[in-house]
Amino acid sequence: GNTGEIAAVFDHEWGHGMDANDVNGGIAFPSGEGIADLYSALRLNDSCIGRGFYNDGRKCATGGECKICTGVRDIDQAEKKNGGPWTHTMSNNKCGSSVHCIGVVYSEAVWDLYKRKLQQGQFNYDENTALEIVTRLTYIAAG
Repeated sequence: GNTGEIAAVFDHEWGHGMDANDVNGGIAFPSGEGIADLYSALRLNDSCIGRGFYNDGRKCATGGECKICTGVRDIDQAEKKNGGPWTHTMSNNKCGSSVHCIGVVYSEAVWDLYKRKLQQGQFNYDENTALEIVTRLTYIAAG
């Protein structure tokens, strides 16, 4: 099929345009992949980037082996078989120069802020409020 018809793929590519043309012009150097993934995931409220990209039973593997995501990568650490965060050290050891892999470090951190940190503990926001806060912080921080 045409991957350009997958909403998350379209939104991800649009995110590159946002990153390249905002006030800061490419904040995510050397990898704009993480911020592009975030723009997609936050708009669609789906951590699986490009769900349906693989329609042959494969699961994503960038930034850790995925449990169920049929997209190109999942930015929710809970949806990965290793169950832990994709750290800077892991990225250095396993990504090489793969910009998509490197971008998972910060996209996963922001997704974790949205899905876990803001909805539990001292904040205990509902999901919609947490999403609004993280989306606003992402856009402000990006420029």
